[in-house]
Amino acid sequence: MIRHLGYHLAMANRNTTPRIALFLGHLGLGDQIWLSGAVRYLARMYDYLDVVCKTTNVNTLSVLYADVPAVRLVTVENGYSVFPTSTSRGTCFPIPPGKYTSVYQCGFYKKPTSHVNMDDLPGEFYDDLGLPRSIRTTHFSLPSLPGSRILYSHLSNAEYVFVQTKSSEATTSIVSWDMDKILTLDPNINQYSQGHIWYELAQKFVNKPFLDYCDTIKHARQLHLVNSSFYTLATQIPPLDATVKVCYDRETGKAIPRYDFS
Repeated sequence: MIRHLGYHLAMANRNTTPRIALFLGHLGLGDQIWLSGAVRYLARMYDYLDVVCKTTNVNTLSVLYADVPAVRLVTVENGYSVFPTSTSRGTCFPIPPGKYTSVYQCGFYKKPTSHVNMDDLPGEFYDDLGLPRSIRTTHFSLPSLPGSRILYSHLSNAEYVFVQTKSSEATTSIVSWDMDKILTLDPNINQYSQGHIWYELAQKFVNKPFLDYCDTIKHARQLHLVNSSFYTLATQIPPLDATVKVCYDRETGKAIPRYDFS
């Protein structure tokens, strides 16, 4: 009787079809950070949640979801196989019929580009997903990041400005302060010339893994960021120590008041 019951339980487990969902959101790293709360929220409901991401972002997202075993990253090389017009919806990933229990899409992958209010992101992403906007923050979480603590430890409580001048599209001139008077750290380029008293220290912060900047961003005296991935990361990790926080348009270099780090 025990063997008979065990056999049927084994067969039942073998024949159980796993619940798998597909998550297809905007593929920029900053967008992926904003969508992380939704990913974590939805991952609890399925055996697997396949999250589409660019190959260039897979290392960062692997760290971000290291504590969420249900998340599986599905990589693509480009954001769109055919760039959407104002009357078409973006595509970048073939969705096999019958494979997924549910498919979650937002932004350009949910509707034509002309219907996406870029001024209402990331809130509109969550509307498209049918989720409360509050999930962006209530369900955002970071795994243990020892690299972030180690990087920040180089500063020894020094006051500093954290600035991002380079995005995926352009380099923007936004430095308006005297960098000889306050240490200025840029994750993409050393703002100091060799021989400057702060050159070697600033160099330690160039081209590090994206999430290793979390503690450095949180404790900066000032934040000056173009509207790119570092800005979105800053919005997700309050409280911020910065008394000055400015986000700039990466094309014009002008401050964007509505981007208030909330």
